[in-house]
Amino acid sequence: MSVTDLVAIAIGSMLLALGVASIFAWSLRRKTSDRLLLYFGIWCGLYGLRLLALQTSVRAAFGGSARAWIFTSVFVTYLINVPGGLFIEGLVGAGWKQSIRRVWQVQASYAIAAIAVDLAVGRPAAAMGPNSAIVLAGVIVWLTNLWIYRDRLPPLFKTPAIAIGATVFILFVINQNVGRPLVPSTNVEPVGVFIFLVCLGYAVVGSVFAREAALVAVNRELETARQIQVALLPRGVPRLSQVDLAVRYLPMTAVAGDLYDFAVLGPARVGVLVADVAGHGVPAALVASMVKVAFTSQSIQADDPAAVLTGMNKTLCGHLEGSFVTAIYAVIDSETIVYANAGHPSFLVARTDGRVDSAGERGCMLGVFSDATYANGHVEVGAGDQILMFTDGVPEAQNRLGEFADDDRVREWLASSRGAYASTVADSLLQRLRRWRGVAAFDDDVTFVVARIASRSSTDAIG
Repeated sequence: MSVTDLVAIAIGSMLLALGVASIFAWSLRRKTSDRLLLYFGIWCGLYGLRLLALQTSVRAAFGGSARAWIFTSVFVTYLINVPGGLFIEGLVGAGWKQSIRRVWQVQASYAIAAIAVDLAVGRPAAAMGPNSAIVLAGVIVWLTNLWIYRDRLPPLFKTPAIAIGATVFILFVINQNVGRPLVPSTNVEPVGVFIFLVCLGYAVVGSVFAREAALVAVNRELETARQIQVALLPRGVPRLSQVDLAVRYLPMTAVAGDLYDFAVLGPARVGVLVADVAGHGVPAALVASMVKVAFTSQSIQADDPAAVLTGMNKTLCGHLEGSFVTAIYAVIDSETIVYANAGHPSFLVARTDGRVDSAGERGCMLGVFSDATYANGHVEVGAGDQILMFTDGVPEAQNRLGEFADDDRVREWLASSRGAYASTVADSLLQRLRRWRGVAAFDDDVTFVVARIASRSSTDAIG
């Protein structure tokens, strides 16, 4: 065995091992959208496999016909440019006029067609003719786009080591694909590839760890934000003598733009606020915390819904940076609901005779016009009636066909969700909503409050 063969086997083994390790490392974090590690691993692994397949001693050690080994090395040659193109696209995007994407698509199409031709004629490398031109064209497109979009490269890909490794790689690849004008008796491309991939591997792994560290920091901050937001919500529902309450609160992400709160106004009287900030995530959650403060500041007039919303609107105007809030606030007792609405979905009242009434007109959203005013509405209720207040994540929940739950369906769910306790009704509604959705997660924050007017005989059970 010559020194050249030993070097080739060593390089091939190391690249194959590096490729397998990279793919395995990616598989442990495949829930992320970053696939650089995957493409790098496939690229390394294929090159290492091809290099080993070309070595006579490797073929002898593992057995099999020489023809099968030749087919393997040729097929890998056809395919090896595709993960390289995907890797470059992962770094800088699809490229100028999507040229990077178009190149790897052409390379993939050529690889499939070439493999089919070789198999059809029974001769390896029968379709190898265009390969060198395709490789050189791809390298030119990659280099051009990397220069145009160099500002998009992560910092570790701009180091001198990467530049030197890339230069060596490009020169050796060009030398190999134009007929070896330099060192014609020896294929030095593997040395250049090995140098480049080692440098590239350092940058890839370093960038992955940097992104993971940043992701961990963001997740830690989101968890802190979630804990703060949970602390702003009521620790439980008030226990009243004749009004039974239940809440279901499901943020779409770690934090939400939905908010609910209560103001206990007596042993059988409670104020219920349900609000929804435009948008999702952290920005909406920050505004939701402002809504909480604005609502708390209106405690002195909590028995007057119109005054509460008017005061909240004046507090929020000028502080929402283009956002807005919809809200409904209702004072509920065993006989009457007094409410005011600020652009929010109307609440529903399911009667004991099966009717479901929709209550109230929508006023102006909070935080838009400082001079907006709100009016009180009144709805009579009686024992056994069920009140449902909700955010738009309920009627706008979509199923797998893209259909919305809509108000009529929510009415049907409420009418058929009867129970002695508000929590039973709330569980039934949530189960129906999830069944309609068809998947566990929602594409919007979902919040609803159920209030059930208790009969005199059940007063002790909820008091």
